[in-house]
Amino acid sequence: MNKFYNFLKSNYVIIYISGAIATFSNSPFSILPLIFGIGFGIYLINFTSSFLKTFIAGWFLGFGWFSFGLYWIGSAFLVADTYHALLMPIAIIILPSLLSIFWGLACLCAKIVSKNKSFCIIYIIIFISFFEYLRAKIFTGFPWLMPSMVLSSNEYLIQIFSFIGSFSANLVVLTISVLPFILFSNFKGKYFVFSLLSIPILFLLFSGIFRFYNKNNIKTKNELVTLVQPNIEQKNKWNLKNREKHLKKLIMLSSANKKKFGEKKRIIIWPETSFEGSIPKEIKFLSSISQQVIRNQNTILVVGLLRTEGSKLFNSLVFLGYKGKILYQYDKLKLVPFGEYIPFRKYLRPFSDLLPQKDFNSGKLKLNPTIDGFGKIITLICYEILFADEIFNRISKNTNLLINITNDAWFGKTIGPYQHLALARIKAVEFGLPLARVANTGISVYISPYGEIISKVSLYKEGVKTNKMILALDYTLYKVFGEYIFIISIFILLTINKLYINYYKENIK
Repeated sequence: MNKFYNFLKSNYVIIYISGAIATFSNSPFSILPLIFGIGFGIYLINFTSSFLKTFIAGWFLGFGWFSFGLYWIGSAFLVADTYHALLMPIAIIILPSLLSIFWGLACLCAKIVSKNKSFCIIYIIIFISFFEYLRAKIFTGFPWLMPSMVLSSNEYLIQIFSFIGSFSANLVVLTISVLPFILFSNFKGKYFVFSLLSIPILFLLFSGIFRFYNKNNIKTKNELVTLVQPNIEQKNKWNLKNREKHLKKLIMLSSANKKKFGEKKRIIIWPETSFEGSIPKEIKFLSSISQQVIRNQNTILVVGLLRTEGSKLFNSLVFLGYKGKILYQYDKLKLVPFGEYIPFRKYLRPFSDLLPQKDFNSGKLKLNPTIDGFGKIITLICYEILFADEIFNRISKNTNLLINITNDAWFGKTIGPYQHLALARIKAVEFGLPLARVANTGISVYISPYGEIISKVSLYKEGVKTNKMILALDYTLYKVFGEYIFIISIFILLTINKLYINYYKENIK
């Protein structure tokens, strides 16, 4: 590997390919060893000879990761006519390019801060993880495709999130990815730094294995959760002529095996924007639907639909009780930029004919619903499930269930829905809560507090699954301490870096 010490322009291509290959460690491929692609990229960036080259190299690593990992966003421009197809190339090139700036800046900061210019790998790991934290927070946040997501592919590895959360797990994954290259490098004192980095990771890995091996999913006897996946194509969804057919399908699926469940307490969940319609315009119609599905006072129907308030438009869900009474109403808080609203719309007037003409409005935070037998429930629509803050802001001691309704039909038969599911599983583990995820075209799942998929309706399949309610865990380390763990994790890495520098000075020079 000595040839990489003389950093060549061709190395940018190698770094880009390394980042691209690493994306295949994520769902649905889950080829975990390919995460070493990022580690190889970091190893090469360590040898850049100037600040400018460091930034460019970091940008190329990020561009490989994001361009391959987020290509599926472009399919939204082909599924329906909300956006003009001419914008698709811009979306699949501009977004990864912008996200890659975070990685470029991270590598640049690492090079600036590091006193040992021949070894700044640990600083690169820390700063990429820190900038991933910033990426999740600023400009409305977009915590999709963080390196830590690869851990969701394995039931033992995913337990790590319950201890340290997603941001600290970025540190773990990036550290793992560079370990082989440290071991086989010409770094002075490489065995010392390799050992220091390996010890906390091995401790986490064994803790995760122990946690899953000793899992205890306690199921209730009389509380049921039903997932309804109608598999309605996006291009037909908003056609008023098809509404009756779509509703018949939803009602038919919801009524399956109803005699089998008797008078048990039951929550039936439909996906995001389940059918063409909105409230309050169609309150009576919604009441009629609920009466066809709900046969006793112990059943609740959760319906995703639009809500209007004057000129305002909301992406909402409602809890319907016996005889169609609305028990709870929730408006989506975290909207998707360029998906549900156009940021800086007034500056994009030249493209106005190519963009949606109306924005959604964000809802207001309200108390969680309490359902007899189920306790308090947190409702999340679509990609709100990515944001830990959305759960921290609403979680309480009596919270027993996460409900996440979504519509991934926009992204067709791509890797997008699999990535979305992986991110949802992570949140179930982080907070020790069972998760009912219901999607229009899939993937709908019921997930245990340990991240296990208890039942599933696959992508582009029509189906219904009913599960016994699983009790939430009393606590997880992450739920108790939150992002303080991220600060502690960074401090641990900084300490390891300091110990290596002292060792280098005392034993090498």
